[in-house]
Amino acid sequence: MVSLIKNQLLKHLSIYTKNLSSDKINLSTFRGEGELSNLELDERVLTELLELPSWLRLTSAWCNHVSFRISWTKLKSVPITLTLDEVRITIETCNPTTRDAGGGSGPGGAGSPTAAAAAAAALPQVPQGKYSFIHKVVDGITIVVNTVNVNFVSAAFTASVQMSRIRVESKTPKWANADLRMTRLKDAQKGIILIFKELSWQTVRIEASSTQDKSLTPLRLLTNHARCRITIRKRLSDCSLLASRLVLILDDLLWVLTDSQLKAALHFVDSLSGLIKAATHATQKTKAARKMQTLPEYKAQVEQQQNRLSESAHTTNAQRMFNAFDVRETSYHFFSQRIDLHLCDDEGDGRSSYPDLDKGGALQVSVTAFQVDYYPYHLAKSDRSHWAKYKEASVAPALWLKESLNAFREAVLNLSQPNRPATHAPLERSTPASPIMLSASMLSSQHPGAGSYSNGSSTPTAAGLTGGSGGSAGSGSASVNSQLSQAAQQRSTLENLSKLMSSCVILRIEDFTLYRVTTSGKKAMPKEFVSAQHKRKSKSSGDKDRYSFPAEMPIIHAEYTYFYYPGDFVFPLPPSKVFVHVNPIQVHFDLSSILWLNSFGLNLHESLLRTSVGSQSTQQPRGSIASNGSNGTQMAAAVNVDQEPNLMYMDVKVEAIMPRVVMEAAVDAPTQKDRPKTMQIQVSRFALTNIREMGSSRADLAQALHSLQEGSLVFGSGFPSEEGDMCIVTDRILSHVAASDVSMMSPGSPAGQQQLPRSASTQYLSRYVMWLEPRDVWCVKLDPVWVDFLGARSLGPNKSIPFVDAVPITLWLHSGSAQAQLDVGKKSAGTKAGSMESMGLAPLPTLPPLQPCNPFLSDEDVRLAGLAAGVSPPAPAPDRTADVHAIAHISNLVSLQIDHYQLLFLLRLAEELNEMSTFLNLDAERILQKQNEQKSIIFGCVVPQIEVTLVMPSPTPDNTLKITLINPNQAVT
Repeated sequence: MVSLIKNQLLKHLSIYTKNLSSDKINLSTFRGEGELSNLELDERVLTELLELPSWLRLTSAWCNHVSFRISWTKLKSVPITLTLDEVRITIETCNPTTRDAGGGSGPGGAGSPTAAAAAAAALPQVPQGKYSFIHKVVDGITIVVNTVNVNFVSAAFTASVQMSRIRVESKTPKWANADLRMTRLKDAQKGIILIFKELSWQTVRIEASSTQDKSLTPLRLLTNHARCRITIRKRLSDCSLLASRLVLILDDLLWVLTDSQLKAALHFVDSLSGLIKAATHATQKTKAARKMQTLPEYKAQVEQQQNRLSESAHTTNAQRMFNAFDVRETSYHFFSQRIDLHLCDDEGDGRSSYPDLDKGGALQVSVTAFQVDYYPYHLAKSDRSHWAKYKEASVAPALWLKESLNAFREAVLNLSQPNRPATHAPLERSTPASPIMLSASMLSSQHPGAGSYSNGSSTPTAAGLTGGSGGSAGSGSASVNSQLSQAAQQRSTLENLSKLMSSCVILRIEDFTLYRVTTSGKKAMPKEFVSAQHKRKSKSSGDKDRYSFPAEMPIIHAEYTYFYYPGDFVFPLPPSKVFVHVNPIQVHFDLSSILWLNSFGLNLHESLLRTSVGSQSTQQPRGSIASNGSNGTQMAAAVNVDQEPNLMYMDVKVEAIMPRVVMEAAVDAPTQKDRPKTMQIQVSRFALTNIREMGSSRADLAQALHSLQEGSLVFGSGFPSEEGDMCIVTDRILSHVAASDVSMMSPGSPAGQQQLPRSASTQYLSRYVMWLEPRDVWCVKLDPVWVDFLGARSLGPNKSIPFVDAVPITLWLHSGSAQAQLDVGKKSAGTKAGSMESMGLAPLPTLPPLQPCNPFLSDEDVRLAGLAAGVSPPAPAPDRTADVHAIAHISNLVSLQIDHYQLLFLLRLAEELNEMSTFLNLDAERILQKQNEQKSIIFGCVVPQIEVTLVMPSPTPDNTLKITLINPNQAVT
């Protein structure tokens, strides 16, 4: 009997091991116990069995001792226990395309497709059939590992991971220990079973060191007890895995990092980023195509919603419990109750030259309830009601995303059907016709017989955009055919859009505190630099309690959403979305902390400039959309449109509710009871975005430019202006107002191609055809902002004194080079004309600009520009642009009240700001050295009316004398 069982074990375990023999197996059949020793596992089989990422390969795996215990009479309630003493694993990075067979080459060799197919066929197959008793036993196995040592080898670094006291066991849906039969939930009606497993470990020690740069300090991380909760969703009919949820929960984490260790971490991430991106890009689309078939939204969205209404009244208790813990889609989660991060600077040139920081400093960051959620396979049109701790109706990012997807859907329908009636009247002033609409109309008129579908797909083409066929325009059959064709195109377009999937990352922080920098000379307790706490250590409450925000609302809620189609499906994609929502936070102005953060960041930046991280971020790939400069938004005609544009092209929206900036007096004046101690700058709502929407539209920008024309100092050439002054309003801004910077996605045509192919529509319905709007003009709204003084002893520490009354401010920002702004019109016109000529079509007419010339340039500047344009070769125009241009728009009265002691406070604050500016420039020049370039910023604003009230003491006791100065149309440049 024993020999028979040994032979069966050898038969099954030999697939996973290399040197297994009968003398290494010690078995006691009646007691249900056994032992195996010195097992060398087959790394090739384990690599595929564990489904490691395609950029990782297991090179060796060894275990010194394995024991197992089986309760033969209690298999239904007591799990099989498998105990491993020590496990050693070696993993290395590899090319994702040549992992399967060990990296050999040559026909028929280890790396050939034939060998890869043979290796895949030799792997153990997952047993098919219905979910049975044997599957329950296998899924309920408990695994205990004393020690695991993992050695990670890559071209840039080596790392070691040591884990101790690892335990994998089954849990109840509420993650408690119980009978094995209570660790599963089954719904026979749906044919689904849920399995709950928990992986826990005592400690983890991670150490990584660079193999290329020995000067980098090794990176070390030590974590305490942690657990990973896994929920598995399987189909009962074939035991296939449908979805899973993985939640990693860490206890309090303390990590001390120096700048050299942070450099090493960035170096390690850079060495793996290319492999991970290529592997993820390939596997995500493949898995998404398979996941899409199991998504209930895609199979029967309408029927499912109807079933929910009927099930709510006729479901049993077991079905309700199953629905409460059901996993509808795969997701990954990370949660830590508290993270304390200490950043320290090393000795050297990276430290600030500020006297208080000459011996270095440290900065502490404390984060409470840090949570990251990742949903890689979410159908874009489906709801998010099943996401953990996510209230879709009250979360601003979800509402904005829904509106953006609806707008994108309408844009794609309008693109495929130019004659489609508008769904609503435009809300903004009329803009020049879109180049895409012009090109689509031209294609339809010149090629009316093109097909309606391309490459056998359901992608709508430019052929049916006219709605005409071979018959006469006035015939009834042609009208019917046109309507049928448009209806078919609309159905196919909507069907393609229904396949749009998204990958979403959500970051939530319940509370955080960034403390001020501490130095060796300061022994006092660290004070808050940036804080967002519910309750302070003092009796006063935090901002969330002060403004009655819900307790469950996090301080920071950030979302990043990336869109894609499953498989190799080609259809327009919306740009990625980034939304950050910040609830009340408080920032304290501290000179030492600002200078320390500046030098720490510059030191990291200088290090990144010498690695591929910095070079990749500054280089623009071929066919990319530049984030800065107007000419970067123009698409070259000879570029393949399917090539992914610049990574930084995305829709960004940042909102902050009730932020405060507190500036404290550097020197106390105890003899002056009316002198304030702090000044608070408060904003009711702060908004930052690079998209044009209500409140930050082109019409709002045009209104800001119109207000600038009311100030003579903006465009005047007399005193106090001087020759060579920078121009506040550039051609880049004017082209953005006129929408003439909207690019047309023009594909490249093969050489010699003279006529439009039948599938020409794919050129306009490629992945990035809708990425036309530039994303380099930013809008900042402060709605409104006001300033108060606090701390005067004559009034009390909490009594506020108004300084600047509430006023709304809109700020427009953009950056770019002078050459880009001078050549934007020429390059744009040349690109579009070359694109149409390459397809055998007449070039599009040039769109008229907003104005014939820049009204903010003086006559002398226009004359010099005209002379420069007529010289051959053209003479370089004078550099009249800055690195950053800012235009502020203030529509209301600006009212200020100030007295003598408040003026003294502002004068001392100005001295501190001047000192900060001086040391910021010194540190930048010293740390960056040759990489440092002088930066310039130009700011323009016209204040319609200013009211300044000077509060003076009166000879009469308890009275004051007020003098009000009013100056309308004051320009500030």
